[in-house]
Amino acid sequence: MHLRKSVILLQVSPALEAKSVPYTILVVEPDPASQLELKQVVVGCGYHVRCAPGADEAFAEVMQSNPALVLLELMLADMDGLDLCRLLRRQSTIPIIVVTLRTSEVDRICAFELGADDYVCKPFRPVELAWRMKALVRTTYSNSAGSRHSPSLQFDSLEIRPDTREVTVAGQAVHLTPKEFDLLLALAQNHERVVSSEWLLLNVWGYDDSIRTRTLDVHINRLRSKIEPDSSGPRFIQTVCGVGYSFNMVA
Repeated sequence: MHLRKSVILLQVSPALEAKSVPYTILVVEPDPASQLELKQVVVGCGYHVRCAPGADEAFAEVMQSNPALVLLELMLADMDGLDLCRLLRRQSTIPIIVVTLRTSEVDRICAFELGADDYVCKPFRPVELAWRMKALVRTTYSNSAGSRHSPSLQFDSLEIRPDTREVTVAGQAVHLTPKEFDLLLALAQNHERVVSSEWLLLNVWGYDDSIRTRTLDVHINRLRSKIEPDSSGPRFIQTVCGVGYSFNMVA
């Protein structure tokens, strides 16, 4: 394994947010047949595609070309895909969709805990993968100079800027994955209301057939670790046992 050990935090830059489609999607897939199938889905969505058969090549591609999204198989020869997911998330806020033969609930939860934004098991329906990919790209890069302005949301030391998808705590930038931001925004826009877990799963992920409540719990815990002064005693995101969550306006 020859991955560089230097830490270079890649953020979704304004230039990337504003660039015109087609975006470039990185396919990390060692199997030639599966790689071809994924390439066809990506190209069918109108995106450019680059491919990497292993972790070394994938890491180099992300560092060099900063793709808009990564499709990641977990079964790689040179590194477990979960470890690569962890590494990419440490370096970047680029969206990651796991597309894999590994179907266990443990793998799914681990992937979400390590920062994956979505998880698709093989065999997959091309139209469903295309929908999920487009939805994630749209929510991540939808802002443009001509878009309608959405006012910032201010809650004590926490500020959420929907237009730029930026979050700050006490003036310091907080780096969230696309799904983390979507979840935080959904909670904040429904502040002082109790929202059910089912509502959050449906409205943040857009579907409810394969996403479990544990997935939501993982994202809530990650959010708390990033925005709460003390994640063990959360002040913004409150758990309502047996129902879901509520967001406090004043912490």
